[in-house]
Formats: sequence, structure tokens, C-alpha cells
Amino acid sequence: MSNADRVIEYLDLIHSRASGGGGGGASGGGGCCDDCLARKTGIRPRHRVAQICRELAKAGVLVRKKRKCSLGDHTKTVNVAVGKRARKGRPGPAGPTRRIAPTARPPSPTALGIEEVWRYIDRFCRAFWVKHMEGDPPSSLAEIITTLRDEQLLPGHEANMMHTIRSLRNMLVHENVAFGAHETTIARAAWQIIAEWAEQREGDLWRRTINMCAGRAA
Repeated sequence: MSNADRVIEYLDLIHSRASGGGGGGASGGGGCCDDCLARKTGIRPRHRVAQICRELAKAGVLVRKKRKCSLGDHTKTVNVAVGKRARKGRPGPAGPTRRIAPTARPPSPTALGIEEVWRYIDRFCRAFWVKHMEGDPPSSLAEIITTLRDEQLLPGHEANMMHTIRSLRNMLVHENVAFGAHETTIARAAWQIIAEWAEQREGDLWRRTINMCAGRAA
């Protein structure tokens, strides 16, 4: 289950309780703030919950409004599900809950080689930096990844996977270590973890990088 699905499932639950199981619109249903939602769903960091909820609100799956959170006495921006009947037939959210197939498939360690996959991650991380950070990104990919992780923009697990691909590429290029079946398996698994996160967190930016790299490969 994706993080967005977990958000929807929990909001549907409290909406159903607040509306007596009616499942209608969002006007009378209960809702909760980003902080409470992060605590209840276990999604970390908190800003990821806020980003997911904004995407879901754009897709019409929930409504964000300032009101009292149903899980406490505090008043914040609260996420309220529109109810299953009300959203029936609406398109799913573009980012978190449903992946949009890119116009070009992302590269894989076996299709383009570890050097191209490393270059792809380097290009994506630099674009990610420009979007979320001030100033120019460092020249070192390792420093970019570590800084984005320390700023809690990049999850630690995905950052480690990026470092894994970076290290494999450096061993191949600078130390002439043979890139065999085991190394390919590691790189492919690391790539899949990175891709799943990037498609949910930065779908548009990820797809633009895919298209740029596809054009380069062609």
C-alpha cells in the first residue's frame, strides 16, 4: 500500500465515523491535520504527509481547510475526505496514489549501464536541489545526496540507495572493478527503490529527467 493509499484509508475511516457511515461529501465529515495524520499513518517526515495531501486535494480526493482537528482541540489546516460516493468516477491523483506512465521508460543498470544510471541520478538530484534549496548545488553528487538527506528532503533509505549506485559506478570507472551479475542485481534493486520514491515524491521532475535521458540515449 502506498503512502497516499494509507492517507486515504485513514481519512475515509474518520470521515465515516463523523458522518455516521454515510460516505457523502466533505462538509460534515471529520478530518485531521498533517501532524496527526503523520502520527496515525506512521508516514515520516511530516512534510511528506503535507505534500501528499496537497496532491490529493488537487485531484479532488480530499479537501484542505482550516478548522478544528477531530483528533484534538487544536485548529490547523485539516484534511477531510470527500467520501467514497462523492469521489466515485473522479480521476485518481496524479502523483501519490497512481503512477503515471512516463513517455519514456527510465533507464536500468542492464539496459544503459551503471555509468548512465549514475548520470541519471546526478541530473535528477541537481534538479531536485534547484527546486528545493537556495544557491547552486555542490559539484559532488555525494555531497548533494548527503545534504538533501540532512535537510530531510531525501529519505535516509533512498539516499543510501543513491550512494550505493554512486559507489558501484566509482569502483567500475576509477578502480576498474568488474561489473558482474551480483553488482547488477544490487544496482537494479537500489534503482527500483529510488524510482518508486521519486515517482511519488517528485513525479513531474522525475519524468522530465527520464525524457531528457531517453533523448540522450537515443
